[in-house]
Amino acid sequence: MAKVETSISINKPVEQVFAFVTNPLNMKSLSPATTGVIFDGKIAVGSRYTVQSKYGAREFNSVSEIVALDPNKTFAVKAIAAPPATDVVSTYTFENEGSGTKLHLSMDAAVMPGTEGMVIPQLRAGLDTGLVAFKKAIEG
Repeated sequence: MAKVETSISINKPVEQVFAFVTNPLNMKSLSPATTGVIFDGKIAVGSRYTVQSKYGAREFNSVSEIVALDPNKTFAVKAIAAPPATDVVSTYTFENEGSGTKLHLSMDAAVMPGTEGMVIPQLRAGLDTGLVAFKKAIEG
């Protein structure tokens, strides 16, 4: 497993950032490829949601499960992968930074030995892109 980490500063209070990040319905506003989110509305450990996406003519569904939830501190989601792929856990931590928030994101991902030098920077770039989308959506 490789741990990939990054962070971003968001000019909104922790409570507002936490509320946005933990609401799966907000996933649709973060990517034009996301066409829908199926979620029962329960923000709790063990809750699952499905993100529907479309890339070109292909439609994809991905299922995630909330695996950690500590209000205004930590939120972790496990992306459930079909075999032979492995599940991936993304953990968000929230830290007061003046009147804003430092949002940290770490991901545990299976990386083939010998490919770390190529794969980890690509994964980090993807996480950075995701955090920039969060920042833009939250700050308006």
